Amino acid sequence: MSQTSNQTCLTGAAPKTPSPVNLKRFAGWVVVALFMTLSPAPAQEPDDLYLRVYNLIQQADALNTSGQAGPALAKYRAAQTALQSLKRDSPHWNPALVSFRFNYLAEKVAALSATVSTPAVGGPAPATQPAPPETKAATTAATPQLKLLEAGAEPRKVLRLHPKPGDKQTLGITLKMAMDIQAGEAQRQAMQMPAMKMTMDVTVRSVSADGDITYEMVIGDASVSDEPGVLPQLAEALKSAFAGLKGLSGTGTTSDRGFSKGTELKVPPGANPQLQQVMEQMKESIATAAAPLPEEAVGPGARWEVRMPLKSQGMTIEQTVTYQLVSIEGERLTAKSTIAQRASNQKIENPAMPGLKLDLTKMVGNGTSDVTLDLAQLLPPARTVGFHSEASLAMDVGGQKNTMTVKQDVNARLEAK
Repeated sequence: MSQTSNQTCLTGAAPKTPSPVNLKRFAGWVVVALFMTLSPAPAQEPDDLYLRVYNLIQQADALNTSGQAGPALAKYRAAQTALQSLKRDSPHWNPALVSFRFNYLAEKVAALSATVSTPAVGGPAPATQPAPPETKAATTAATPQLKLLEAGAEPRKVLRLHPKPGDKQTLGITLKMAMDIQAGEAQRQAMQMPAMKMTMDVTVRSVSADGDITYEMVIGDASVSDEPGVLPQLAEALKSAFAGLKGLSGTGTTSDRGFSKGTELKVPPGANPQLQQVMEQMKESIATAAAPLPEEAVGPGARWEVRMPLKSQGMTIEQTVTYQLVSIEGERLTAKSTIAQRASNQKIENPAMPGLKLDLTKMVGNGTSDVTLDLAQLLPPARTVGFHSEASLAMDVGGQKNTMTVKQDVNARLEAK
């Protein structure tokens, strides 16, 4: 979307039919919203990411010293993955230190790989015994902060994910969105989106002795429904954006409590900026699709709160999700949650408007979610989300302050195939 077209929109002379170029960029924004709705990604600063790398190396060194080669190798590899994310996202952050750590990790991984022929595989944590607590890296400001509010009724049990290597899941994701945009004194524009669908295949590759789950994922099909009343150009732009997702693959690691420990996606050669933005958002969103689990034993009626910073559509947002455990039947859990988001005043650059800075004056969002978890599977077999958000933005055009209000309603569903 060009700066001129955005200025026109903000000053109230918006064209009745957006241009195809504008719609393609808007489509990228919509796809980002898909992954943000299912599970927003924590926003990590370079210092936080390096602290995570350092903590992983310290844990790996301790395991290696005590003769636990398999778990040590898993930690060193997790540190490599996190360090790669740091280098990619912040290429100018302390390059000498990053290079030193890369060399150190390469030496450790090479040495241990020669002695560990197969990944260390551990079974599920005993239902009556608490698993090891999360590492210090999971308590930094850039990662989710989980607080148990109520333990729930007896009998209580410790909840841990414990899929087995080779386990596979195929999940379907469906998204419905509607947007309402008011720019300056211009007539309010309501946009109804067609239903967007995709499938994702996830395969567990290994489970470490301390419960870390390494997996591979592949986007199978990605499509946009043909629906009456939808602007044809918008439908075509969305179809084009979704076509770029088909076949994308990646790897990741998640703890047995549902905390992401790093995700990598393979970027196609020559991928456009919108697809790259979507892929960056996908990385952690897929990895954190499940509800984070408390460290303590819990029973029906248990409540816990998860706070985290998010990156969504160029904004840094503070989110609080409060979960309530509804039932436990064997390995299967059902829970419901309430979602609250708020963003303070900030300058943003939306992925739909590269190069254009806007002033976010207010953003609030609220929603609810129902999720079914199977502790023997990595990702939830079912989840629904309903969310409403409102954002007020402003931009200086020719010395005049122009305003825009964007309201968005999202309904998303994830279900096992």
